[in-house]
Amino acid sequence: MEAKASVIDVHTTPKKLRILLDDVKKMSPVKAMDHLMYSPKKSANILYKVIKSAVDNAKATLQIDAHLLEFKLLKVDQGHSLRRYNPGSRGSAKPYRKQFAHIFVAVGPTKANESKLSIQKEEKKAVEKTADTKETQTLKVAKKPSLKKKTEAQVK
Repeated sequence: MEAKASVIDVHTTPKKLRILLDDVKKMSPVKAMDHLMYSPKKSANILYKVIKSAVDNAKATLQIDAHLLEFKLLKVDQGHSLRRYNPGSRGSAKPYRKQFAHIFVAVGPTKANESKLSIQKEEKKAVEKTADTKETQTLKVAKKPSLKKKTEAQVK
Protein backbone atom coordinates (compact mmCIF):
# COMPACT_ATOMS: atom_id res chain seq x y z
CA MET A 1 0.00 0.00 0.00
CA GLU A 2 1.82 3.02 -1.32
CA ALA A 3 1.01 6.39 -2.77
CA LYS A 4 3.25 7.60 -5.56
CA ALA A 5 4.12 10.87 -7.26
CA SER A 6 6.62 11.64 -9.97
CA VAL A 7 7.84 14.51 -12.07
CA ILE A 8 9.60 13.93 -15.35
CA ASP A 9 11.97 16.32 -17.14
CA VAL A 10 12.57 18.84 -14.38
CA HIS A 11 14.96 21.51 -15.60
CA THR A 12 17.46 20.97 -12.79
CA THR A 13 20.51 18.77 -12.72
CA PRO A 14 20.16 15.50 -10.82
CA LYS A 15 23.27 16.34 -8.83
CA LYS A 16 21.60 19.40 -7.29
CA LEU A 17 18.54 17.36 -6.35
CA ARG A 18 20.54 14.49 -4.86
CA ILE A 19 22.23 16.89 -2.42
CA LEU A 20 18.81 17.57 -0.92
CA LEU A 21 17.82 13.89 -0.92
CA ASP A 22 20.59 13.01 1.54
CA ASP A 23 19.03 15.30 4.16
CA VAL A 24 15.41 14.48 3.41
CA LYS A 25 15.43 10.67 3.20
CA LYS A 26 16.09 10.28 6.94
CA MET A 27 13.05 12.39 7.87
CA SER A 28 9.35 11.73 7.76
CA PRO A 29 7.54 13.31 4.80
CA VAL A 30 5.96 16.02 6.95
CA LYS A 31 9.29 17.03 8.46
CA ALA A 32 10.90 16.88 5.03
CA MET A 33 8.29 19.29 3.63
CA ASP A 34 8.95 21.70 6.52
CA HIS A 35 12.70 21.45 5.90
CA LEU A 36 12.36 22.04 2.15
CA MET A 37 9.93 24.93 2.59
CA TYR A 38 12.64 27.07 4.18
CA SER A 39 15.56 25.91 2.06
CA PRO A 40 16.93 28.67 -0.20
CA LYS A 41 17.67 26.34 -3.13
CA LYS A 42 15.54 26.32 -6.29
CA SER A 43 15.50 22.53 -6.43
CA ALA A 44 14.10 22.43 -2.87
CA ASN A 45 10.85 23.97 -4.10
CA ILE A 46 10.53 21.35 -6.85
CA LEU A 47 11.20 18.47 -4.45
CA TYR A 48 8.73 19.97 -1.95
CA LYS A 49 5.95 19.93 -4.55
CA VAL A 50 6.58 16.28 -5.46
CA ILE A 51 6.59 15.15 -1.81
CA LYS A 52 3.43 17.17 -1.10
CA SER A 53 1.72 15.52 -4.06
CA ALA A 54 2.67 12.06 -2.78
CA VAL A 55 1.41 12.86 0.73
CA ASP A 56 -1.88 14.22 -0.65
CA ASN A 57 -2.28 11.08 -2.76
CA ALA A 58 -1.74 8.97 0.37
CA LYS A 59 -4.35 10.95 2.29
CA ALA A 60 -6.88 10.45 -0.49
CA THR A 61 -6.27 6.81 -1.39
CA LEU A 62 -5.09 5.27 1.87
CA GLN A 63 -7.15 7.56 4.11
CA ILE A 64 -4.34 7.95 6.61
CA ASP A 65 -2.95 10.89 8.55
CA ALA A 66 0.18 12.49 7.05
CA HIS A 67 2.13 12.05 10.30
CA LEU A 68 1.86 8.25 10.05
CA LEU A 69 3.68 8.07 6.69
CA GLU A 70 7.27 7.27 5.79
CA PHE A 71 9.26 7.28 2.57
CA LYS A 72 9.25 3.99 0.68
CA LEU A 73 11.08 5.35 -2.38
CA LEU A 74 13.01 8.55 -3.03
CA LYS A 75 14.82 8.51 -6.34
CA VAL A 76 16.30 11.05 -8.74
CA ASP A 77 17.27 9.83 -12.19
CA GLN A 78 19.12 11.42 -15.07
CA GLY A 79 16.80 12.76 -17.75
CA HIS A 80 17.70 13.78 -21.25
CA SER A 81 20.10 16.64 -21.88
CA LEU A 82 19.95 19.41 -24.44
CA ARG A 83 23.17 20.01 -26.34
CA ARG A 84 23.98 23.68 -26.80
CA TYR A 85 26.99 25.68 -27.93
CA ASN A 86 28.67 28.90 -26.88
CA PRO A 87 30.87 30.80 -29.29
CA GLY A 88 34.58 30.25 -28.65
CA SER A 89 37.76 31.87 -29.78
CA ARG A 90 38.65 31.95 -33.50
CA GLY A 91 35.16 30.96 -34.60
CA SER A 92 35.03 27.66 -32.73
CA ALA A 93 32.06 26.32 -30.76
CA LYS A 94 32.25 25.37 -27.11
CA PRO A 95 29.64 22.68 -26.32
CA TYR A 96 27.71 22.38 -23.07
CA ARG A 97 24.66 20.41 -21.92
CA LYS A 98 21.49 21.49 -20.17
CA GLN A 99 20.52 18.54 -18.00
CA PHE A 100 17.08 17.38 -16.90
CA ALA A 101 16.05 15.10 -14.04
CA HIS A 102 13.27 12.67 -13.18
CA ILE A 103 11.98 12.57 -9.57
CA PHE A 104 10.10 9.58 -8.12
CA VAL A 105 8.58 9.55 -4.62
CA ALA A 106 6.54 6.82 -2.93
CA VAL A 107 5.17 7.07 0.60
CA GLY A 108 3.37 4.53 2.71
CA PRO A 109 2.39 3.85 6.30
CA THR A 110 5.07 2.98 8.81
CA LYS A 111 5.52 -0.71 9.57
CA ALA A 112 3.92 -0.29 12.99
CA ASN A 113 0.80 1.27 11.45
CA GLU A 114 0.34 -1.18 8.55
CA SER A 115 -1.31 -3.82 10.73
CA LYS A 116 -3.63 -1.22 12.26
CA LEU A 117 -4.65 -0.02 8.81
CA SER A 118 -5.46 -3.52 7.59
CA ILE A 119 -7.66 -4.13 10.65
CA GLN A 120 -9.44 -0.79 10.10
CA LYS A 121 -10.09 -1.59 6.44
CA GLU A 122 -11.53 -5.00 7.34
CA GLU A 123 -13.84 -3.35 9.87
CA LYS A 124 -14.97 -0.78 7.27
CA LYS A 125 -15.72 -3.55 4.78
CA ALA A 126 -17.80 -5.39 7.38
CA VAL A 127 -19.74 -2.23 8.21
CA GLU A 128 -20.31 -1.53 4.51
CA LYS A 129 -21.61 -5.07 3.95
CA THR A 130 -24.10 -4.76 6.77
CA ALA A 131 -25.18 -1.34 5.50
CA ASP A 132 -25.64 -2.76 1.99
CA THR A 133 -27.81 -5.62 3.24
CA LYS A 134 -29.96 -3.20 5.26
CA GLU A 135 -30.45 -0.98 2.21
CA THR A 136 -31.50 -3.91 0.03
CA GLN A 137 -33.95 -5.08 2.70
CA THR A 138 -35.54 -1.65 2.93
CA LEU A 139 -35.78 -1.45 -0.83
CA LYS A 140 -37.54 -4.81 -0.96
CA VAL A 141 -40.03 -3.66 1.65
CA ALA A 142 -40.70 -0.45 -0.23
CA LYS A 143 -41.40 -2.29 -3.50
CA LYS A 144 -44.21 -4.43 -2.07
CA PRO A 145 -47.66 -3.33 -3.28
CA SER A 146 -49.79 -1.67 -0.70
CA LEU A 147 -53.05 -3.27 0.44
CA LYS A 148 -54.90 0.01 0.78
CA LYS A 149 -58.14 0.51 -1.05
CA LYS A 150 -57.84 2.38 -4.31
CA THR A 151 -59.35 5.82 -4.30
CA GLU A 152 -61.66 6.99 -7.03
CA ALA A 153 -58.88 9.15 -8.54
CA GLN A 154 -56.61 6.13 -8.94
CA VAL A 155 -59.36 4.01 -10.54
CA LYS A 156 -60.07 6.61 -13.24
